[in-house]
Amino acid sequence: MLSLPALAASTQQEQTSSNGLQAGGLEADHSADCMRCHQMATLAYRDRETGKVVNLSIQPESYTHSSHRALACGDCHHRSYQSYPHRLGRAEEALSCVGCHREQAKARQEVSAMEAINDEYQRSVHAALEVEEFSCFSCHNAHSFRPEPTDAPPAQRVAANNGLCLDCHSEQRGEIPVGHDWLPRPRDHWRAVRCVDCHSPVNGPERVSHRVLSGADSARHCIDCHTKDSRLLNQLYSWRSEQALTEQGFFKQALYNDAYIVGMSRNDQLDRFSLGVLALVLLGILAHGTGRWLSYRKRNK
Repeated sequence: MLSLPALAASTQQEQTSSNGLQAGGLEADHSADCMRCHQMATLAYRDRETGKVVNLSIQPESYTHSSHRALACGDCHHRSYQSYPHRLGRAEEALSCVGCHREQAKARQEVSAMEAINDEYQRSVHAALEVEEFSCFSCHNAHSFRPEPTDAPPAQRVAANNGLCLDCHSEQRGEIPVGHDWLPRPRDHWRAVRCVDCHSPVNGPERVSHRVLSGADSARHCIDCHTKDSRLLNQLYSWRSEQALTEQGFFKQALYNDAYIVGMSRNDQLDRFSLGVLALVLLGILAHGTGRWLSYRKRNK
């Protein structure tokens, strides 16, 4: 078997790059050894139990733009990967997103959001699935995962989030999505809102809840979204008004606001300003008419 001594070394030992900084990520020695094979687009194997083809290819460009780009391969894959072929599978390695983030938070003396996410997931319909190895990795590819920034355009965030759901729920891609026959114009809805906006409790704009609800417990009523103070849409769109107000000023924000509910500004100040202008116009017309009438009476006396 081919020995890979670089993988056996401690993950704390990293190669020093030419600029004097500690090289991590795919620049580390043992990462380069791994990527000799894993950057091949055709690298895969067929699982003996399920018969499915498991993709083992890692795209360097995607990884270097991911949230984990600073991690070398050996930082996560450090058990029984010293030789080729690798004999232990992912399940035996027991990788844990929660455990890793817990240790990071402890080192920074912070509270990891992963604790809350894990608690939500344990009460999710996904946790109740009779599927082995269903975990964070079932939805989030650790080699390319990068959450959409909160200041990204809503359409971009919607497409990215819904793509995660549709990767598994492919039956929802049809003309009549399964279980959504009650929803008018589902395609238009799915371009404007995320699946999780209806299929999870409202968590606020900072983070979507990972407690995915059953179909029966999910939002189904029009008024859940189509009201000015909708809690569902606020977790996706509320940041936009604040951002636009800061960057563009009040009038541009009000003029170009493109919130989901067409025809509603969702801005109480603009509503009051518009009513004030309308009232002044009506008072002007009334004053003008009254003046003309008084002038007419005076000339005819």
